[in-house]
Amino acid sequence: MKIDEWFHGLGNTAETIEEKWAHATLQERQQMADQLFYLRQISDHVVDLWLEFEERLSRAIRSIKRLEGQHAEELPEESHPEGQAYSAHTGALTAEAGLGEAKPETLKAETSKAETTAEAFGSVAPPYEHLFRRGEGFYHLRMYPDARACFAELVAASPDWEMGRLYYAYSLLFTEERELAMREFRLLGKSAASAEVAAISRNALGCMLAEEGQWLEAAQAFKAALEANAGNGTARYNLALCYLKEGDAREALEEIEAYLRDCPHDWEAQMLWLRAAHLLLKTDADQALLPPDSLKVPSREMDSSVLREMAALYEAAGSYHRAQLCYAFLAEALPREGWTWHGLAWNTWLITGTRRAATLMKKAISLNPHNLDFVFSYGWMQLFDGKLDEAVNAFRRILEKQADHRLAQSGMISAYEKQGEIHAAKQLAKSFLQDARPYVRALGLFHLGRLSMAEENWLLAEQYFQRAASLGEHLREIPLYLQVCASKMGKQVAHAALVQP
Repeated sequence: MKIDEWFHGLGNTAETIEEKWAHATLQERQQMADQLFYLRQISDHVVDLWLEFEERLSRAIRSIKRLEGQHAEELPEESHPEGQAYSAHTGALTAEAGLGEAKPETLKAETSKAETTAEAFGSVAPPYEHLFRRGEGFYHLRMYPDARACFAELVAASPDWEMGRLYYAYSLLFTEERELAMREFRLLGKSAASAEVAAISRNALGCMLAEEGQWLEAAQAFKAALEANAGNGTARYNLALCYLKEGDAREALEEIEAYLRDCPHDWEAQMLWLRAAHLLLKTDADQALLPPDSLKVPSREMDSSVLREMAALYEAAGSYHRAQLCYAFLAEALPREGWTWHGLAWNTWLITGTRRAATLMKKAISLNPHNLDFVFSYGWMQLFDGKLDEAVNAFRRILEKQADHRLAQSGMISAYEKQGEIHAAKQLAKSFLQDARPYVRALGLFHLGRLSMAEENWLLAEQYFQRAASLGEHLREIPLYLQVCASKMGKQVAHAALVQP
């Protein structure tokens, strides 16, 4: 029997006991308890055997390297603490933040290799190497309390053994001894002779600070990690993430571009660049951005999350053909996800009109019939295609399910305007002004401005547009409409005045 089949059988036995326990008799429970005890004995024995095997394997590898004259070679990567990804957010960045929907961002934990025997283990390594290997084995089995006990003994016996202390710090962290772990990381960050150990420790410290929301302090820790080891890409990625969290898009772009030069296909880094670029465009729509080589052209090989972020950036920049290509690849990769077809339909409509786009939008609605935004998009297409009855029916279906759906109400305002029912359109637009959200109030003022233009009341229209701009929400059409109003009233407006709130 293969070893994986054997373990699978043991796992099935444990699950069977769990399922039968609730309805078992007293005698059956006694028998099952004996089985569980036997399984625990097997587990403990397997762990001991694995640790013994790990020690012998490591000893053989080092012996062979010495025979081959490779004393300066690095140890295998799997023999060093990896830590884990630290959650940097409790949830996704939202569309309201201007970055689109996305998975929660994470900081990168250190996965670098350490130096070799002379530096990593120190001159006193041999007497305690068996203790190190045993703790290391527990660590990689995620048995962190046992690993902590081993490394605590090791650190007490050989406090200058930096790699042992680094493992000890990580073991403390993963057993929720955060204050002790932070103290150990600070100590190693300041005193380690190995530049790599110092950088790893400072990066870990930065992750802990970021996890607590102390982004400025975390950024300082990541900078310190780079000072110790400028080639530490993990710290550079994390520093870029801190800058992004603090809203400093330019600094984030600078750091993540440097990271992508070494790791061009790291999809998390690609997403970070896209989010930073999106944030920069939100604050400066005229900013010219040159994407890294790996992000210049969408491709099927890209991670779906990267393609989605890339599409959002292209849409924000008005590059609808490239956004359409992103969604085409996404629809191929995720054909049962309605949002991929919705994105493809919307950008197709912006490029070629309703004929092809309507079919794609119906596909999106069929996959997710309860998504009211999809129904709105279909109605909006019909509205601009002159099919007012179909558009109004779509908007009304939405409002029957959600009376305060602002997009559907906006659609009705535009439909009323096209039908010549200006009074009804104004009444609905004025209801937006009572909303607590600045963007919704700005949208209401924008609608009232357009309706005033339809009545050729240029002064009133100008006032509405200026009030909308004063709310600080970026509505691209406002500068153009202000220019039209000024022209109709025989005034000239400086370009700077058009873009300032």
